[in-house]
Amino acid sequence: MKEFIVALIIAFVAMPVLAQAPVMPSPPLPDNATLLHLSEPAQRLVARDELHAVLRVEAVDADAAKLQVDINHRLAAALAKAKGVTTLRVETSGYSVYPESGPSVVSKTRTNQWRGSAGLTLIGQDPGPLLALVGELQKEGLVLSSLAYELTPAAARAVEGELTDEALARMKERAAKIAATLGLSVERIRHLRVGNALGTQPVPRFFEQKMATASAPAPVAEPGEATVTVTVDADIVLMPKR
Repeated sequence: MKEFIVALIIAFVAMPVLAQAPVMPSPPLPDNATLLHLSEPAQRLVARDELHAVLRVEAVDADAAKLQVDINHRLAAALAKAKGVTTLRVETSGYSVYPESGPSVVSKTRTNQWRGSAGLTLIGQDPGPLLALVGELQKEGLVLSSLAYELTPAAARAVEGELTDEALARMKERAAKIAATLGLSVERIRHLRVGNALGTQPVPRFFEQKMATASAPAPVAEPGEATVTVTVDADIVLMPKR
């Protein structure tokens, strides 16, 4: 009995080694088989569902230290106001301070000037509060760099299953038509690759804007639509009709 238990333990210890064996390649095709490679996309227009706004705090001063204090103070105030809107995601980026371009920053014939900026990004799916906040920040001197809707991964995934079914159905129909034209029949799918849903995004449009006046209205934005695509690729085995 002890010998049997020892043998059983050894067998279980050896099992993981066998499980790690490499996957065997596909067997060779018969000489009369034809291998057909197809790639089929399926597309759908989906409304972009997330608004992104990028604003900048900008300042110019002869004293670099004073300039940075000014930018830090204004950015902190804008950030605090943005965080008060609970429906938004807020990010900061692009903080930079640099001498203005000119003949020389050490020239004795001109006052040295430093220019600085810091970015503030607002992201939200409810455009009302976001656009209202952008209008308020513009009145406080922030400059709007870009404003665009984007498609979230969740919105793209929501149509992924339907697009996958559509692409597979089109591939099946196309393979059958090609096989019939060649006097063959579809035997089986040798390899199949299904991609994830991918949505096109707008190219960010950056623009310069003067400081908004107290009476200037908040900006407006329309979401538009993005093209969501799922692509399937397959190697299909065709054989002579029996």
